[in-house]
Amino acid sequence: MTITVTPDPFHLVPYDADEIRSIIEDCAAQVDFPGGIDIALRIDEGLPHPILGTNADVVDGVAQLFASGGNFEARNKSRTFSEVHARAEIAHMLLRAKDRISGGFESAAADADLSLGERQAWDTYTWGRVARLGHNVHQQKRIYDFRMQHGFSDASDAAFERLWAAQSMTWDGIREICAETGADDRPMPKTPIDLLRQGV
Repeated sequence: MTITVTPDPFHLVPYDADEIRSIIEDCAAQVDFPGGIDIALRIDEGLPHPILGTNADVVDGVAQLFASGGNFEARNKSRTFSEVHARAEIAHMLLRAKDRISGGFESAAADADLSLGERQAWDTYTWGRVARLGHNVHQQKRIYDFRMQHGFSDASDAAFERLWAAQSMTWDGIREICAETGADDRPMPKTPIDLLRQGV
């Protein structure tokens, strides 16, 4: 497995590419990421908190990860790297990339082509697993984000709990939940998917 972090070095924020590579190695081992898949993480250091977003695609056998610089930033001190947030975000991206490789999500569209409802449902399933791995995850924020795309209703809350607690889920399962909550009827976003608020 080859791990690359871009940029290296950082120029706008005092992040350390070697430290981030080490965190990726740790998280890859923690989530049992496939050993034969290279990982390439691109961080947009020009996007600070609260402009947050992540993507996780698999292209030509490489896990192509993207994160806003704000995703790794301490919430109480601007331009300061937070290992806690970085570990949670990296575990989240790696789990979604792993889903695409061998987790029943092989037929899912690229992140840029997902609807907001699909992305939030998949994220809920992923963040539940990240929380169970012991990372810092703000569950109430995740509930709010899910409700924003799936509705403020008992059915939406039940769908959230099902996704959050799921030990296993597939792309077909995500699509079923989006149909159940009515998220399929919502329009596609007009803003880039990689600028969605996905903070911990």
